Amino acid sequence: MTYTPPWWEKEITVYNRNEDKVSNIVVWYRYNIPNCFWAYEGNQLTIGSTVLETNTTICRIPQNKRFKERYVWESLNDKNNYFTLGTGDIIVLGNVTDLIDEYASGHRSTDLINKYKDLQGCIRIQSVANNTGTARCIPHYLVRGE
Repeated sequence: MTYTPPWWEKEITVYNRNEDKVSNIVVWYRYNIPNCFWAYEGNQLTIGSTVLETNTTICRIPQNKRFKERYVWESLNDKNNYFTLGTGDIIVLGNVTDLIDEYASGHRSTDLINKYKDLQGCIRIQSVANNTGTARCIPHYLVRGE
C-alpha cells in the first residue's frame, strides 16, 4: 500500500466512457477509489480591461494496481474491475452508485454532471499526468478538470 498524507481523505467515483468500435454503442464503467486529494483552484486571466475567471479542480489519485493506461483498458474483456483516466471521463467526489446510460432520459452523462456539479463536486477530465515513476515520494495520477 502506498503512503498517502492525511489530507488525502476523499473518496471518488471514476466513470470511464467506452464506445464499441463496431456497434458505436457507448457504455460507462464505474470505479470507486478511496484516499484521494481533491481541491478547487481559481485562476484569473486579464486581457486589457477584461478579467476572465476559471475554476479548475485538481484530483490526485494514489497509485493503484487496478489502473490501466487507456489503450490497455480498452482492450480488456473485463473492464468492471479496472479503471483508466482520460480526457472526457468523469470523476464525482464521493462514493456514488449512479449508472450512466446515454440512451435513457435522465441517466445520461450530462444528467450525472448536472446532478453532482454543484451538490458535491464533479469534473469532466481535461488532463492527466501519470506521476508514478521511480523516485516519487507519493506516486499518484494527477487529474485536472472542470
